[in-house]
Amino acid sequence: MEFTIYHFIFLTIFIGTAILTLGSILHIGIFSNIDDKYTKTLFSSLLIALAGSIFIFLATMSNIMNNLYVLYHLVFISIFFGTAVVALGAMLKVGIFAKVEDKYTKILAGALLVELVGAVIQSYMTLPGISYNQAEEWVFELEYVNYLDEWKQTLDNVIDKKCVDDYIRTGQPAVEGECVNNLAVGNYIIQTYAVGGTGRGLMFLSYNDKNLRYSGIMSYKFPKEEVESSFSISGKKVNNKERILSFSQKTRLHCSPELDSCTERKGSGFKITFYKDKMDFVGVLRHPKLQLNGENVIIANAIIYPR
Repeated sequence: MEFTIYHFIFLTIFIGTAILTLGSILHIGIFSNIDDKYTKTLFSSLLIALAGSIFIFLATMSNIMNNLYVLYHLVFISIFFGTAVVALGAMLKVGIFAKVEDKYTKILAGALLVELVGAVIQSYMTLPGISYNQAEEWVFELEYVNYLDEWKQTLDNVIDKKCVDDYIRTGQPAVEGECVNNLAVGNYIIQTYAVGGTGRGLMFLSYNDKNLRYSGIMSYKFPKEEVESSFSISGKKVNNKERILSFSQKTRLHCSPELDSCTERKGSGFKITFYKDKMDFVGVLRHPKLQLNGENVIIANAIIYPR
């Protein structure tokens, strides 16, 4: 901001008015001879000049919104401190403030009380809100739909498609030819374990009512599996009718009645948006990788409800 002659004139008038007003109120030296009616006029002029200086300062700031909050506190603290010093000095008759007349002392005392109330209210409003974590326990269910046709359509390799079709027709893995130990067939068999089944689990969530965040764990059993899997959970509360939860795991054991032993498989991760439906929350689970027509394939309907 460039300092011009107008700023110099304004500062000169403001400082002069402040000196005359304070000298008259405190009866200092030659200013003690100023008549009361002129003192009142000077006091009013000082208040107007102070308001004008604040307005001009705001109007010439390059970025008002970023600095207004700091400016407000600086102005408030300065006025509060000045009022407190003069009012307490006048009430206790200390030093130069002992000459302040009773009528001004009452005004200053009233102003100090008003500012004190304002300071208490402002301090309370700026205190961090009281927050605490709520422990919640939910039942989690996935009802897997028949998405096998969509899954087959995502196969790009011609041989994989042929091998999967052969397995569907015969119901048995190939024992000879190019389809022996075909990975697509093995993956298809794994998908059939879930289709039409329901996976169930228990979620133990910690909910922070300040940042609206969820964190917790889940014990979940996939359809037709004997061993439960654990998931880490994170998420947020969008509003009273919407929740977004993310589930993740590093590895899990895969055991089924058809196998004599369990094998370790790579963990999975997925995100579900739940919407309130009466007392429950419902959503859909989409396959994290399989896409058809630009959208991830829906593989299950999800529901959570309080235990």
